[in-house]
Amino acid sequence: MIDSDGKPRAYEPADPSLRSYHRAVWALSADGEPQGHVACVVSEMAWPKRAPWLWFLVVWPDGRRELPFEDYGPGWYALREIDEGFLDYHLPSVTVEQRFLWRRVSANKPGVPRRFALKKLSGEVAARRWDELALKDEDF
Repeated sequence: MIDSDGKPRAYEPADPSLRSYHRAVWALSADGEPQGHVACVVSEMAWPKRAPWLWFLVVWPDGRRELPFEDYGPGWYALREIDEGFLDYHLPSVTVEQRFLWRRVSANKPGVPRRFALKKLSGEVAARRWDELALKDEDF
């Protein structure tokens, strides 16, 4: 994915217009067992002007959400995986409390790395799941 000169190798998404990724939802599974969902919104970067910017959010079966993560071209590293039907991610994060000087701080610690199989939900099913998961564009 990186050229010999250290630059990301360009990737052409399965849908170059990226319209089919906006408000898309995929079912996550591992070893044939449902593991949750990953949802996506498409927005635009301020620089370079009007460049597409994808944001993804993983929602676990119990409703917990991971922090959103981004992807953009020319590399499209997460999108490459998604277009191939998998996502290398991690199991649910846990909140850990740590002490820093005299204060207690909380931080999210990602679960162990895992490769998830993905199945894109059809438009109607994805829209229904978007509502069931109570997703809003502002969540990304």
